[in-house]
Amino acid sequence: MGTTVRWLVVAAGLCLVAGLAVAAWRHLSKPAILSVAVGPAEFDDAVLIAAWSRALTQGGAPARLSVIPTSGPTEALARLAEGKAQLAVVRGDGAVSEKVRAVAILHKDPVVIVALSKTRIAGFADLRGRVLGVVGPPNANDQIVATLRNHYAVSVDARTVPPSAIEISDAIRSRKVDALLFTVPATRGARMREKWAAVRRASRRELAFLEISEAEAIAAATPVYEATEIAAGQFGGSPTLPAESLTTLEVATFLVADREVSNDVITQLTRHLFDNRQKLTPDAPLAALVEAASTDKDAVIPVHPGARAFYDSEETTLMERYGDWLFYGPMILGLLGSGLAAILRFLGVPRVQDAPTILSRAHEMISSIARASTLSDLERIRSRLDEAVATIASQAARGRLEEHQAAVIHLAVDYVDQALTKREEALRSARRAEAAGDVALQRREPLRTGREAGLPT
Repeated sequence: MGTTVRWLVVAAGLCLVAGLAVAAWRHLSKPAILSVAVGPAEFDDAVLIAAWSRALTQGGAPARLSVIPTSGPTEALARLAEGKAQLAVVRGDGAVSEKVRAVAILHKDPVVIVALSKTRIAGFADLRGRVLGVVGPPNANDQIVATLRNHYAVSVDARTVPPSAIEISDAIRSRKVDALLFTVPATRGARMREKWAAVRRASRRELAFLEISEAEAIAAATPVYEATEIAAGQFGGSPTLPAESLTTLEVATFLVADREVSNDVITQLTRHLFDNRQKLTPDAPLAALVEAASTDKDAVIPVHPGARAFYDSEETTLMERYGDWLFYGPMILGLLGSGLAAILRFLGVPRVQDAPTILSRAHEMISSIARASTLSDLERIRSRLDEAVATIASQAARGRLEEHQAAVIHLAVDYVDQALTKREEALRSARRAEAAGDVALQRREPLRTGREAGLPT
């Protein structure tokens, strides 16, 4: 195979490897996109999630949100259960499954019950045989109504009322309902005041807030609710709504996730949400009410391990996250080095002699020294040693010689040099002995010759 063809093959291979590396990098660096089910679109929950999604995108966060609009928390929970969403905004009293894990509590809302002032309805127990209008997303308040019915042992006809001022006013004016039940975040007090002022003007009726006097007993029996208090004027003033503080129930709205979602991704999302709550409040006032989900074992919704890591300050360290890469990295680099060497051999690039080559030649030199029979042979061996030492010195000057290699090479060179010196001395001694023997022989030759000639001694 010609050199040009070899270079083309290697270039094609390198291009392929580079392309695969770029594709792998893009895949690994691509942000994780999680779908979140929330609704209705005009409600504060959807406004908060939309603002958070924009903040994640604008900040270049490693995790992003894709919003799936729903009719309310009941449908959002169903989307999560069906695997059509990884996150959802749900109510704490919803029929959550084992698949659901809490990420954060978005807000806690008081249960508000209002009735016409002249109907002599002072509490939920007085609604026996009457009609209760339930305002909110579809089926969102079904569990609250069922809990109040069971506790007070009264039969109440619950009817859904669309959450619009016109529909609510019509229901009140036409006496379709005797009271209204709804839940609302505290941050919407001013808006609720304006809405109910519009309802009163349209319906021409005075509305009174009803107390759930046994809220603590209900909460003790049904842990998804808590006893709370609606402060006087919480929904506005002039006139004050309500006129006096009253006891009621409270229900939490959660951001939940599928328990199979990556812990690291949930940790990143949880950290971003809590780090940016204040930045989100101008667009979504509800962000001011966000709080940590309970990490207790008996929590209403078990916390997601990724959220727990953030709350307990046990986030994965860089060593724990990339420890495998640190372990396998040297092995991979070694394989890459071997591959590069194979490519160079394939291209016919001559190998550069490195400093340790003299170590492999030391045994050969020692054997040659032992076999040398003349000083000329030893001179040739010393010349080879001198060339090797010169090469080593040049490599050391270029910084290609490591300290441990230099130490070993020094010992080898010193050993070979001593072997050369001893062999030279041995050869010189043998030569001197041989020369001395020749002189003595020459001195004895004439004497032996005279005797043989019969000359007198």
